[in-house]
Amino acid sequence: MPTYLVERYLPGRDRAWLEVALARLRGRRTKAAYLGSTYVAEDETCFCRFEAETADDVRDANEQARVPFARIVGAHEIGIDQPEPTERGDRS
Repeated sequence: MPTYLVERYLPGRDRAWLEVALARLRGRRTKAAYLGSTYVAEDETCFCRFEAETADDVRDANEQARVPFARIVGAHEIGIDQPEPTERGDRS
């Protein structure tokens, strides 16, 4: 299933606010599976990962949970449950 990265810019909001907002994502049944987040307090940003068939499914989940976001982009995981690449950069 495709993975998506959701970028959030959260000026004036703290980690406590973000945790409450993200809890709404976990509590909803949607077509997008929330995989977790990375919060960068110094930059007032947050990056969340989702699995879904489409970016629209991810957008719907975030809008239903009322969690603001700047953009949603397709992403590829590197180094998570994948074999080490060879010197040539392929998997042979």
